[in-house]
Amino acid sequence: MIDIHNHLLMNVDDGPVSEDEVLNLLHQAIDQGITNIMLTPHHYAGRYMTPKDTVVEKLAEIQKLIDDNDLDIAVHPGQEIRINENIIADLASGFNTSLNDSRYILVEMPFTELPPFYETVIDELIENRYIPVIAHPERCAEIAGNPGLLYQLVNKGALAQVTAASVTGDFGEELQETAFKMIENGLIHVVASDAHHAEVRPFMLRKAFETIDGRLGEQVSEKLKDNARKIFADEPVAVDGAEHIR
Repeated sequence: MIDIHNHLLMNVDDGPVSEDEVLNLLHQAIDQGITNIMLTPHHYAGRYMTPKDTVVEKLAEIQKLIDDNDLDIAVHPGQEIRINENIIADLASGFNTSLNDSRYILVEMPFTELPPFYETVIDELIENRYIPVIAHPERCAEIAGNPGLLYQLVNKGALAQVTAASVTGDFGEELQETAFKMIENGLIHVVASDAHHAEVRPFMLRKAFETIDGRLGEQVSEKLKDNARKIFADEPVAVDGAEHIR
């Protein structure tokens, strides 16, 4: 499996603060069958600013831990960029980066209200041949309350990523039901861990896909897994079949 969203970099955001914490997460990911991780620290989110050069520098720390401990897993650059009006300019200048240097950009919306410029920024990304991947829309109150907003973004060409803990019910039954409604209506294209800590916010991809298998069938979970692979490989992901949630 491939994980496109997590907070594994050390001492940059609200993720791990020690090598031991990073190693615990890496072992956990390997145990779940994760082979490739795109490292996506918070960027432009409150006090967290993690420019591309910092991502590259901190990724090297993780790579050294992997090499020193002979771990069978690979890590790649990325960011979780809180939506702002400078995304395109910052991509051009090298301040921002995409997922594994692909056309895919992981974009986080605020957890409460959407900013007035959010559609304009999504349009600009698409016009510039990027594909926005909306991080955990089920956890954005305005989108969860009005899923038609997500439908509009997907209809433009955006993708959406649900959090594993939402799917499993570890974030509560309400978020779980919202997540499954989005999946069932073709509004979700990929599942990611959003892992922060091995105990508090762990990798849960295996449990998430087992939950999807049980409710929607293996075909759905395999498509979601394959979409993560396509994002990693910079291949097109189909966005057809999206429906309004009734």
